[in-house]
Formats: sequence, C-alpha cells, structure tokens
Amino acid sequence: MSHTDYFVIESRDRKLLRSALNEVLNGFALDHFETAIGIGRSELQQVFKYLSELSDDAKAGLTRAHLTAAHNALREALRELGIEEFQTRTGFEFQEAEMILKKLSDLLGEAPTA
Repeated sequence: MSHTDYFVIESRDRKLLRSALNEVLNGFALDHFETAIGIGRSELQQVFKYLSELSDDAKAGLTRAHLTAAHNALREALRELGIEEFQTRTGFEFQEAEMILKKLSDLLGEAPTA
C-alpha cells in the first residue's frame, strides 16, 4: 500500500489545526515536545506561520511530516484542554476536533490515538 507524501487540507480543518498548533506552541507546556509532536518547536512554528498566512478560504498543502505533526498537536490539545476548555480556547467544538483527528488518522493511514 503506497502513501502520498503531500496532503491538501480544507479551509475549516486548516483553521482548527492552526488553533491546535497555537495551543501547543503558546497555550500550555508540553513535556518531550519533539517526541510528542514529531518535529521540533521551531519547525512547528514555521507550519503555524504558513497556516496563519493563508487567506481565510484557502486550502493548505502539507507534507506527511507536517500533517503528522499537526495531527499530533491536535491530539495533545484535545488531551490537555479537555472538553471543558477546548472550545473556549480554540473556538472549535471538542466533538468537531475529534472528528478531524479521526479524519487525519485515516488520511495518514494510522490508528486513531485520541
């Protein structure tokens, strides 16, 4: 089974991922950052910057490594913030984020980890 190395992310999903990346980078401390996310903090900051600079309705193109990191950041944000804080801090509903996490897991060919 072959996997693609480049993924196109819809606008709303991109905005949710950007919010999750912001939380991981600026909202809470994450022990063993690179192990949990899959890339270093400075590289994740570059991904965040890219997602932030796109127009509101734009889709995003991410490499497998960057999509995996975004997936992992979303997973960590869901775990850290929980249902009580997630919507308040990101502007997105917890259940929607769980669905996006599963969608990303499916895209990446991984088992869900939330």
